[in-house]
Amino acid sequence: MEDIFTSKERFINALKGDEVDRTPFGYLWFGAGNNVLYNMGKSLGQVYRSASDIAEAQILAREMYHHDNVMSPWGCLLVEAEALGNKLVIKNDGYPNVSHHAIKSSKQFDMIDPEEIKSSNRVETISDSIEILSKEVGDETFICGSMLSPLMLADQLIEGPQMYFDMLQDVDNFKLLLDRVTESCIYFSEVMLEAGADGIFVENGGSTSDLFSHGMAKEFGNKYTKKLYSNIQKNKGYVISHNCALNAFHDLEADLKPDAINFAFGETSTLKRKYGVKCDVLHNHKNLGCQQRYCFSNMKEIMDAGTCLMGNINPGVFFSDTEENISFEVHSCLENAPKTGFILSTGCEIPLNTPLEKMEIFWKSVTKNGA
Repeated sequence: MEDIFTSKERFINALKGDEVDRTPFGYLWFGAGNNVLYNMGKSLGQVYRSASDIAEAQILAREMYHHDNVMSPWGCLLVEAEALGNKLVIKNDGYPNVSHHAIKSSKQFDMIDPEEIKSSNRVETISDSIEILSKEVGDETFICGSMLSPLMLADQLIEGPQMYFDMLQDVDNFKLLLDRVTESCIYFSEVMLEAGADGIFVENGGSTSDLFSHGMAKEFGNKYTKKLYSNIQKNKGYVISHNCALNAFHDLEADLKPDAINFAFGETSTLKRKYGVKCDVLHNHKNLGCQQRYCFSNMKEIMDAGTCLMGNINPGVFFSDTEENISFEVHSCLENAPKTGFILSTGCEIPLNTPLEKMEIFWKSVTKNGA
C-alpha cells in the first residue's frame, strides 16, 4: 500500500482515533540497538552523553526498522534520577546501573531539589538531542520524550526495599518525597516538550498487583502520575502510558486518561474468568502469543472511551528460530486489534542484541499482514 500520510500524521491520527492509511509501527527506547551501534562504529557507553549521537542513532534505527516514531532519552531510565543525585555506572555493552542512590529513606525528602532538573547536564543532553531530532525529522516523524512516572522515580532514588517500608511506616514523609518527585517529573516533561517532543512516553510499570495493592497503587501512584499526565496534555503533548507488568492495573491506567496505553498483557484474572485463559501463559517467551488475542476484547471499555492501544507483540518472539513464529505473532495481533485507535508495537523493548535478520523478518511480517 502506498503511504498517504507522513509517519507523524499516521501516529497522531492513531492516538486521536482517526483514520490511518496503515497501522503505525511504534518503536520503544532503543530496540535491537546493537545493530544500529555497529553501523555507527560506536558503543552504548560512547554515545550515552552525546546529543548528536543519540539523535543519529534514532534516525538510523528508523531507517533500518521502518517505525513511525523516534524516542529520546533511550539507553536507560535513569535520567531524572541522575539529575537528582544518583550516581551511575555507564557501560559499553548495556544500560547503566545505579552505583549510589540519592537518599537513604523518605526522611531525606528535602535533599531532593526539583530545580536540579533544570541545571542537569544529562537533561541538557536529552533536550539537545530532541532539538536535533525535531530539526532533522520533526516534520516527518513523531518525536517521543521518555521518562519515569513519579512513583517509579521515587523507587530509583531510594536504595533497596526502603521505599516499600516508608509507604507503610512513614507515609507523611513519603508523600512529601512524592510531591518533590512529581514536581521534578513535570519539569523534565516540560524541558522535552519545549525542545520539540510531540509527546511523552511514560514508564508506569510500577502500577501492578505484583508490587502493590490496588489501593496503594491508587494512593501513591495515580494521584501523582495524574498531575504529570495532565500537565503534559495541558502543554499540548500526547501521553503514552507504558505498563508491561504481568498483572498491570489497567483500570488505573485508564483513569489517568493518557492518549495511549502501551501494554504487554491483558487483565489476567478477568481473562481467566471470562474466557478460561491465562494471558501470562499465552504471552510468555515459550508461548509466543494467542491467535484469539483475548486481551483486546478485555480492553474494549478502554478503547470505547477513546484511549489508543499500543502493543502487544511479545519481545520474546525475537528469540524464536523460525520466521513462521514471528509472522504468527504479528498476524495474531493485527487480526484482533482495532482498526483505528491502535499502534502496533512490542509490549516492551526489543532486546538490544536482536539479530538484524530477525528485524528484517519482523518488518516483512508487518507489511505482509497489511500494516
